[in-house]
This record gives sequence, C-alpha cells and structure tokens, in this order.
Amino acid sequence: MTDKHRNDIYGDDPHGEAGATPAIPAATVVLLREAKTGIETLMLHRTSKVSFGGMWVFPGGRIDPIDHEGMSSELEAAHQAAARETLEETKLSVDASTFAYFAHWTPPPGTPKRYSTYFFACKLPEQHDVKVDGEEIQSHAWLSPREALARHA
Repeated sequence: MTDKHRNDIYGDDPHGEAGATPAIPAATVVLLREAKTGIETLMLHRTSKVSFGGMWVFPGGRIDPIDHEGMSSELEAAHQAAARETLEETKLSVDASTFAYFAHWTPPPGTPKRYSTYFFACKLPEQHDVKVDGEEIQSHAWLSPREALARHA
C-alpha cells in the first residue's frame, strides 16, 4: 500500500488531514444489464433504519476483515467485498473477477462519515431475480442511467 493510499484510507496526516475522521474502506458495484430500451443499472433503496437510510444506492458496503483473506492488496479485498455485499443485499451471486475497476473516491477531511470507496462495474450475463431483505434494503429498481440521474436531480 502506498503512503498516499494509506493516507486516503486511514486519515494519516502528511497531506494535511490531522484530526480528520478516518475513512472506512468500502466497495460498490454498478450492476448493468441490457434491456429493450437500452442499458439499465440496479439501484437499491435503503431502509430508514440504516446508514444512508432512504437513499437509492448501488450494492456495496464496508470491506470486512474476511474480504482480505487470501488477497494480496486492498483492491483485491474490495473486489471480494463488492461481491459479498451484492449477495447479502440482493441474493445475486456475481463473479468478482468480472468486475471492471473504474474509480476510488475518498471524501475530503471534515466530512463527518468518510468512506474510502472502490467503484466497480459489471454487466450481468442474463436476467436475474433480485431479492432484498427488507431490513437493510427495502426495494430495488432497474433504471436507465438517465432515469437514475433525473430522480437524483
């Protein structure tokens, strides 16, 4: 792990983050499918009882210690976490080796709750039934990127 990467995740100071809330390592995956009207992405509606309650999100969550087992890097652990969280939240089993890594974001110091999040994308090969648990996730929707952005606006 590079010093910069460690600073992004753990909030060490060499880059002016003294006193910053440490960033929690996390991972998310943008699941995509072909539809008659074009590409759609799976959005999950979080219950009000959990962090980010009421928000529409992609599957994902914290990188847990189990995700590091047998992995040689934080990025590999992030792949595992995104796949694990997808299974937990949607009952969809996805192959982490098919994920395309495209971004790593960490909110700036001063943000109350910071996640150092790895972002992946994955095209699902066929139609899948999504089953949410009703505890953490209350519903789901397959939306075109345009519709998802319109809802956000």
